[in-house]
Amino acid sequence: MNLRTLSLLLILASPLAASAQDSTGRLWTTEIFNSSKLRELRSILVATPDGYGSSDEHYPVLVILDAEDRPQFNLAVANIAFLASRRAIPPLIVVGIPNGKDRTHDLTPAATGPNAQRFPTAGGAGVFADFIVDEVLPRVRAKYRTTNSAILAGHSFGGLLALEVASKKPGVFTGVIAMSPSLWWNDSTTVSNYVNALMKTTKGQRLFVTSGGYEGDIDRPVVRLSQILDSLKPTQTAFGHRRYPDDSHGLTPAPSLADGIRFVFEPISVAKLPISTLDPRTDSAILVNALTESRKQYAAGAHSFGVDERLPESEVNQLGYAALQFLHNAPLAVSIFRQNTRDYPESANTYDSLGDGLVAAGDTAEAMAQYRKAVDVGNRTNHPIVAESTKKLKALEDAKKGKGK
Repeated sequence: MNLRTLSLLLILASPLAASAQDSTGRLWTTEIFNSSKLRELRSILVATPDGYGSSDEHYPVLVILDAEDRPQFNLAVANIAFLASRRAIPPLIVVGIPNGKDRTHDLTPAATGPNAQRFPTAGGAGVFADFIVDEVLPRVRAKYRTTNSAILAGHSFGGLLALEVASKKPGVFTGVIAMSPSLWWNDSTTVSNYVNALMKTTKGQRLFVTSGGYEGDIDRPVVRLSQILDSLKPTQTAFGHRRYPDDSHGLTPAPSLADGIRFVFEPISVAKLPISTLDPRTDSAILVNALTESRKQYAAGAHSFGVDERLPESEVNQLGYAALQFLHNAPLAVSIFRQNTRDYPESANTYDSLGDGLVAAGDTAEAMAQYRKAVDVGNRTNHPIVAESTKKLKALEDAKKGKGK
């Protein structure tokens, strides 16, 4: 069996058979509707982020193809939750699109040469892309709290469709993740077609492409596509790629989605900001400048994704405590903490931290006022910091009473 035959068998076998039961216990909503584009009933799976029901925030959307592969879909939802919990990416609404009756038709462009005989039903990619853009996204945006930012991810034939969308509908998706795309299609003529289209586009997007070392006819054209785009550097498409030398076709989705989604949201990655490169004992002026520049960079990146432009509360909080513990600069810490209360007025934690800074600065009266705010806001928002803030407040009140005797 040659590599082309092996690759073809792997692709035709994908996606893997999986139970319809969500074995992790995580729930999602199944939406069934009549598609005017596809002229048939179709379903989508919608998983909202933790805390969705108790917030009024809006979230970017991640669309994943081949969602009837439940292990792959479960892993995607879990990976997104993990990365969001580490603030590598914002929380996302994950939308899975299970396959219809003819996956090959839906996910492939028109077939030429030998492919036309081997895959007689191919060629529905254009209509399927319209189904995603004109029906799935509007439906999700009408029912859920979403931003205008969306990401498309597909594997194998799904990766090929992702590249079709990136090249023919640029800008519709902020990010496109093509995981092991079947670039052997039509004797790999798709490579030059996609390169030409991406070089001409005037719409901004972020594109991430992957392949595995054990994928044969998939790996080679993906590497070639990556080398060409790295060399040409398209002006409107930020391009990234990753090759997993020890992975086969069935394994590449696991690292590909995690790496791809981090690449897409790299403009708002806290790890890339100036504050993340600071030495804990850095000069105060350097810290202030780094914080100012980080706010600007984060806001600019967040604006492009339609997400909260405020620098994350926890990152600012850490800087405030660094100013206290390493620089022994209580006034600077108070300034940092106070800005955090202005940015996050409904966070009890920000008031508690400001209280700590004021205690270090010797302003116990104002510190008590901030601890009271922490308790008040915490009781309204059910924040666990209430117990700690109450304890600190009582200690200051007792000390004040002791001095009055």
